[in-house]
Amino acid sequence: MTEEKKPIIYKVEDIFHDIENDPDNVNMTIPPEIMESQGWKEGDTLRIQYGDQGTIIIEKVEDNDKKE
Repeated sequence: MTEEKKPIIYKVEDIFHDIENDPDNVNMTIPPEIMESQGWKEGDTLRIQYGDQGTIIIEKVEDNDKKE
């Protein structure tokens, strides 16, 4: 039997931060425990998609994916 992963839920204010003098954009901070569990590091290229029910799907873009 496979173990089902529970979703990790964060408060919006812990993840998204306003950018001074830029009302159209925000900075997104990925929590360190997520970075570590996914094997991501600063400088990696990530693809961000929006799922249903307010979810955000983040995947690392591998070098061969960047050319597409």
